[in-house]
Amino acid sequence: MSGTFIGQLNDAIAKKRDTLKTNLHQSGQRIDAEFRAAVLEHWHALVPPRGNQNKRPAYAIDGSSRRANLTNGSTIFVAQALIMGEDINEPVTDIEILPGTVRAQTMDRFADLMRQSLEIGLAREFAEKIPRGSILYLDGALYGTLPQLYPLRGEGIPEDRDFAEILLRDYRRLFTLCETREIQLVSIAKTNRQALFSKILQRRMGRGGSLQEISDSALFDELTERKRGFSTPVVLGTYSFSEGSATVVIENEGVKEEPAIVSFFVRLDDLDDALRIDLPASCVGRKERIGDIEVDLLEPETVVPIVEMLQSDYGGVQVYNALAYVTDLEVRLTKQKMYEIYLPMVAEVLGEELRIDRSERRFVE
Repeated sequence: MSGTFIGQLNDAIAKKRDTLKTNLHQSGQRIDAEFRAAVLEHWHALVPPRGNQNKRPAYAIDGSSRRANLTNGSTIFVAQALIMGEDINEPVTDIEILPGTVRAQTMDRFADLMRQSLEIGLAREFAEKIPRGSILYLDGALYGTLPQLYPLRGEGIPEDRDFAEILLRDYRRLFTLCETREIQLVSIAKTNRQALFSKILQRRMGRGGSLQEISDSALFDELTERKRGFSTPVVLGTYSFSEGSATVVIENEGVKEEPAIVSFFVRLDDLDDALRIDLPASCVGRKERIGDIEVDLLEPETVVPIVEMLQSDYGGVQVYNALAYVTDLEVRLTKQKMYEIYLPMVAEVLGEELRIDRSERRFVE
């Protein structure tokens, strides 16, 4: 075999062209006419925002994290989060070192929860300080996190670093503050691979048995011709909680008393990506709690004020939300910063030589 990587890749693309095209659009091809019509029925056109909206103070929170594997098997984790808004620019950073005995799957969950804990900790802290009636933007899918907050335990995990327990406590306090102080807590997920809405819709169509695994992003990307609009909102209670997580998270932690979560997708301009929006039901005047319902559809008008708010903060295809976008850029922890600034700082304070695992070192030396 000879030639360049580019030449061989071009040949491989040509040989697999039909298969690659099928996989690229597989979700669209598997959607029959009835299902297609049902999806389009739940996609609603955007209308220009009303001009008499009262402008609320707005704040955004985002986070980032990196890890470094060392030659002795240990792993260094650094996470940081930032809140930005009117007269506020407040960072928070954390570090941890775990021994090599921790399982790889636990390492992944530890890193993810560590970052989330900083973000939600900031949100809980500043929900008490920002003006009543403010907007608070979070990054990610709010509802998707809750069923995953069972205890974080395992060999090598310090007992006081159970970020799942810390997150649950902070989420509950945050929800209470947002409800009592009338803060609009809006979570924006830029990517989504879940098949949440598609399965809910299939069930409502009376399709039992094995439901098609079609991601919501695929539904709204391929079937709406990438035109601006938003999906019918769903209110989520116990829907995504398995029997185990329902017992641990809902029953033991009392999460069933927290507000249900309203979720929908929105495309703010033609050809842009669809964003997933999650917010506590109390933010749109709904009283349902997580333990009250499994799932239900709401009238589209329920979320029109939220859609209008998102439209007013939209900055174009690259800037999905002006404040959230700037916060994301500011908080991002690059690999270069991790290896060239943070790790030397750790080594100096600890008085230790920190040698990066060879598999990573060849890309930074």
